[in-house]
Amino acid sequence: MENFALIAIVENLRPTMNELAIRRVIQHQRNGFIFQTRSVKLPALKVIADPQAPALFASETRVPIESPSFDFLMVLRKHLTSAELVSLNKPLSERIVELVFKTAVPSKELETMSLVIELLPNAPNIILLDSEHRILSSFLPITPQHGIGEYEKYSYPKSGEKADLQQVLESGGRELNDSSAESVVAKVAGLGPVFAGELIYRQRKTGRPIIDLLRAMLDQARAPSRAAWLYTELPLGHILEQNDLRRLHRAILSPIELESLGRTQSSRVFANILEAAKFYFDELENRTLLEQAKLPVLRDMRHVTKRLADREKRLVREQKKYEEAAGLQKTAQMLTSSGNKMDEHYDAVKVTDYFGEKPKTVDVQLDPAISLRENIERMFKRHQKAGRGKTIVAQQLDQIRHRMALLEEQSRRLHAIKDWDTWLAIASKIARPERDLHPAADSLGFALAGSLFAGGRPLPGGGGRRFRALKIDGREVLIGKGARENDELTFEVAAPEDFWFHVADYSGSHVVVRNPGKDGELEEAILLKAAQLAAYFSQARNASKVEVHYTKRKHVTKPRRAKAGLVRLLEFKSIKVEPKNWLNS
Repeated sequence: MENFALIAIVENLRPTMNELAIRRVIQHQRNGFIFQTRSVKLPALKVIADPQAPALFASETRVPIESPSFDFLMVLRKHLTSAELVSLNKPLSERIVELVFKTAVPSKELETMSLVIELLPNAPNIILLDSEHRILSSFLPITPQHGIGEYEKYSYPKSGEKADLQQVLESGGRELNDSSAESVVAKVAGLGPVFAGELIYRQRKTGRPIIDLLRAMLDQARAPSRAAWLYTELPLGHILEQNDLRRLHRAILSPIELESLGRTQSSRVFANILEAAKFYFDELENRTLLEQAKLPVLRDMRHVTKRLADREKRLVREQKKYEEAAGLQKTAQMLTSSGNKMDEHYDAVKVTDYFGEKPKTVDVQLDPAISLRENIERMFKRHQKAGRGKTIVAQQLDQIRHRMALLEEQSRRLHAIKDWDTWLAIASKIARPERDLHPAADSLGFALAGSLFAGGRPLPGGGGRRFRALKIDGREVLIGKGARENDELTFEVAAPEDFWFHVADYSGSHVVVRNPGKDGELEEAILLKAAQLAAYFSQARNASKVEVHYTKRKHVTKPRRAKAGLVRLLEFKSIKVEPKNWLNS
């Protein structure tokens, strides 16, 4: 977050924070804290001290993961619970915000306390100060740039030889009289590369004094926000659909429209800077933590895939040797009919090769330590062994390549998970190897992949089958047998683009229609029959007509801690049908 965006967030938070009191402090992830308040206008303030994307914004959204609590959380709760915010300060040149509280602590030294939030890239921190501005505690160690230690009086980190932005405004902007954004950033504290580039762009376009443009941009950032922009390299919808965290991290949040990015970047406009910040940072945090949760499983899958690939290379080398040995039968036959004495020892024998297009004489190298007869017998044995080995190696190669393809598909599906509901629905069922795989344990790769998504493997056959299945006009249709099987069918077997059906207002089976072609709509005949199946395998089986909801599987999520079989639909359509069982038709 650049300084101008933070200025806008602070200025637009300020009117909502009068007489604001802290109700509770929550550490909702390793680097994140939520300050819940008693205010209706501002229920919570979130601070993320992540080195890559530090942020301060209004939100109480929490990701559904457990996080270890640090001692700093206990310090915040002790001193700031029931504390009232009395002022909100931000130095113009620093990405630092200071919240001053009147506490409920009777001690005079602690009746007023400050919470300093440093949103510095690669060195964020949260620091608690007493009424004398001495450091009481900090989330992370104080950096050497501050030039202070614990319990000393707090001071801002030093910015080197850069000029303070406030001083630049008062002096008339001599430091800005340069033709490049890079030199402006190097000379002036408080101007990041994006807004420095915008400043230079506007100066070249309009010819106005650069100091006037700077003042105008600052005035706009400080004004009550009526719009905000989020700039991305590609359309934001595409980035979110592809779960492209690299590009999402590089998005630019701005309280003003950036003319310099109009032609090179896509943009989405929000109602105000607080809404834009909430959307962006919550989305970034949610997706980043989800990817971190998936990382151990993906790492195990890569490990198993590597072991399978090494095994495949060894088998390919064996296969090549067996293929070379396959020609020994012809050589042995030529030696048998060569006319040489069988009990003699030879270094090499000339024979006529009749197996090619034209007969030709070839030299066959032999082992002189044994007779010609023994050489021929050895060749026949090697040929027989190669035939058996070639068959076994081919079978093993097929199995390994099938497992590798399965792992690749499951890895692709795992990467495609973008919501916590889906992840939590399958996370407890993922079997991860707890130790390094030994050569005989390559089958764990298959077990690991199978535990992720049953859809990547054949469904169990015979009497133990967990889903009813049939074909309707060439489409595979699967029907759950109970609550747990419904969860497994929906969240493990079904692909995001598969069609999903369930009767409305009654308990019943989940019905999934496979959609490998990722069609946008189902054919009317299949839609009708699938809905009739969902109605039949439900408590509404005996009704004359019943309403059935249907949607794509990607729009089906599972609420946190919901019981088996219970789901939530983000969007759906409905159809009224007569219950009918097509399984026996």
